[in-house]
Amino acid sequence: MVEYHTRMERRRAAETEKQKGNQHAPIKKKKKSGGKKHWMKRILIILLLTFLFMILAGTIFVLAVIRDAPKLNENALHNEVSSVIYDQNEKKATTVDSGQHRQYVSIDSIPLTVQDAYLSTEDVRFYKHIGIDPIRIMGAGVAQFTKGYKSEGASTITQQVVRNAMLTQNKTFTRKIQEMYLAIQLEKKYTKKQILEMYLNQIYLGGGPTYGVAAASERYFGKNVKDVTLDQAAMLAAMTRNPGYYDPIKHPKQAKERRDLVLDLMVKNKAISAAEAAKAKAVPMKQMTKGHHSVPVSNRKYGAFLDYVRYELVKVKKVITEQEFDSGGLKIYTTLDPEIQQQTQDVLNNEKLYPNVQKNFQAAVSVLDTQTGAIRALGGGRNYKYLNTNWSYDAQRNVGSTAKPIIDYGPAIEYLKWPTDYEVNDSKEIKYSWGKEINDWDGKTLGKMTIRKALYLSRNIPALQTFQKIEDQLGGTKSIRTFAEKLGFTDKVLKNLGESYSIGGGGFASNPLQMAGAYAAYGNNGIYNQPYSVIKIVRPDGEVIQLDHARHVAMHDYTAYMITDMLKDVMTRGTGVSANIAGANLAGKTGTQNVPTDYADQFNINAYGRSKGSLDAWFVGYNTRLTAAVWTGYDANKKKIGDKSYGSYLGPNEQSYAKAIFKDIMSGFMPGASDFRRPNSVTVLSGGELAVKNSNVSNHFKQEQKSDSSSSSSAPPESSNSESSSSNPASSSSSAPPESTSSSSSSSTLPASSNPVSSSTSAPPANTGEEPNP
Repeated sequence: MVEYHTRMERRRAAETEKQKGNQHAPIKKKKKSGGKKHWMKRILIILLLTFLFMILAGTIFVLAVIRDAPKLNENALHNEVSSVIYDQNEKKATTVDSGQHRQYVSIDSIPLTVQDAYLSTEDVRFYKHIGIDPIRIMGAGVAQFTKGYKSEGASTITQQVVRNAMLTQNKTFTRKIQEMYLAIQLEKKYTKKQILEMYLNQIYLGGGPTYGVAAASERYFGKNVKDVTLDQAAMLAAMTRNPGYYDPIKHPKQAKERRDLVLDLMVKNKAISAAEAAKAKAVPMKQMTKGHHSVPVSNRKYGAFLDYVRYELVKVKKVITEQEFDSGGLKIYTTLDPEIQQQTQDVLNNEKLYPNVQKNFQAAVSVLDTQTGAIRALGGGRNYKYLNTNWSYDAQRNVGSTAKPIIDYGPAIEYLKWPTDYEVNDSKEIKYSWGKEINDWDGKTLGKMTIRKALYLSRNIPALQTFQKIEDQLGGTKSIRTFAEKLGFTDKVLKNLGESYSIGGGGFASNPLQMAGAYAAYGNNGIYNQPYSVIKIVRPDGEVIQLDHARHVAMHDYTAYMITDMLKDVMTRGTGVSANIAGANLAGKTGTQNVPTDYADQFNINAYGRSKGSLDAWFVGYNTRLTAAVWTGYDANKKKIGDKSYGSYLGPNEQSYAKAIFKDIMSGFMPGASDFRRPNSVTVLSGGELAVKNSNVSNHFKQEQKSDSSSSSSAPPESSNSESSSSNPASSSSSAPPESTSSSSSSSTLPASSNPVSSSTSAPPANTGEEPNP
């Protein structure tokens, strides 16, 4: 036995023995008693706290949304608020009046069959819920996961009332919360019958627009709503989901299917018997709608501009619905200049300015801000009425020689860097690649000349030659297409791009708005702005929708300036002299489209009309402030052939009206604008001609060369022009040939009224074989 002298020795010995024992003993794992439970509790607490936080945050969010909800507005509930249009200075310009397509009737005047049809279709538990329907909400919630987000709505009739009258149509959580809150408040303030009355009087039921079952009954059935039959009552309810698609006049097949579905729902909800439904289903759509008639819409102030605003917002940008536009209480801030708009309307509607025209003579105008593309005014047609054909944007007419800066000379300067004195040849030697000769209005040729002169005299042969040279040097028409696309022309317009486009023939068709947008780029240093009419929208709940437009560099600044400089000569010694405005620093281009042979054959146009008449006449003019495009032509109608009060083509005198319209409208707005500034990329040659800096193109026109002897005697001097500069259409071209500086034509031109032949209501067929006049 070991003897220890001190306690410390004994303790050390015991510790040593213990360590030796541990080295041979198996390692035992420590029990984690309670460890898992500890972490589970932590997770549960975290989840609970997160859930409570989310409830608190959600509650705060909901309360904040409710706080911002608008108050119930009795006037809005009973009569939807018209949207208001503001001009460029944010001053009220007009309201979007919904015309005669709205009638308000009491619930007692609306048959029970109509009420039951709507309740069975839209809200079967209407008389049981408190404004919101929890059962429908849960069903809609399930649909979000099974059918996709926003796939199914849960709105009651009460919710639809407050939404249509006071909120937006956007499916957002904020709007939905406000909608539910206001629906409950509405149920507290009004009876169920009063709410149903509001709904049946405000529901949107088709174009025009038409609101409420009373107005819809008058329009589609030609009868008072109290007299509608069961099949008609079901039809009214059937249209609610999509009035355009289920229109019983335009789409009877789809409408009948939807109507019959409503009848089945009425049977299911015990509103009618199966026998009654079967009898109603047997009523043919024609019989049901035999009394239908169009209800006239009031002629709204600034109607053509208003129509484009609707088109831009509803059809193009799709930021609001048509119902919201008409009566959503919106504040729509636009680019409208009321003075230019009013002047445009006054000029187009002044019959004294258009002597000897037939009833269907039409004209359209578009005025833009050159720098921004903002639409300042639109003339949709003569005596334009809201929602009629708006010729300023909703038409496609051949552009004639206004195509030449876009298809020929613009690309030649942009890609080949031609100077303005580049030599071209107005000669019979230049033909279409398939061998056909190309002619001008006078049937003559003027020999070699600069592209400047070819453009300001608007000669066809040099334009074709220019197109062919671009195509040859660049290996096809791709560059020409690209140039035109950058100026706003679509693939649809350019799909058949070929040599006939060089003079505005073929399928090159456009409208004043598109042409103004393209030419404005020349006046804006080559920067193209997509034309636009709306700056912003303010909804009744305060939501602001800011709108933008496309803007890009379409060409080099040298191209824009050099084309503009040549087009200034059009106004001082070319085809546009009669449209010139003193002090306006104008550039511009004329264009006419000849009568195609097939069109003339179809409408029995005589020899004079075939040789001297035109289908379309254009003028586009611009300075650094404004750009305006004018089109004139006939809205021809096949049914009117033989009627001497209807025309089918423009006579020589009528072809000058586009220039006169431009001058009459723009004389008060264009003078005083600064002149175009020459960029550093352009250098000045002798004689005032221009060239691209550092360009090595050497094919300059040589002054000592003379024109072809066969034609020089008929070539007019550059300084002369027989066109009158008067803005009076009656006198602007009494003796001048179409858009010509030549004084050689006879003064005994026959007015179009002497040849009153009619044509189609649609745009004339594309011209592939005739040469437009200048």
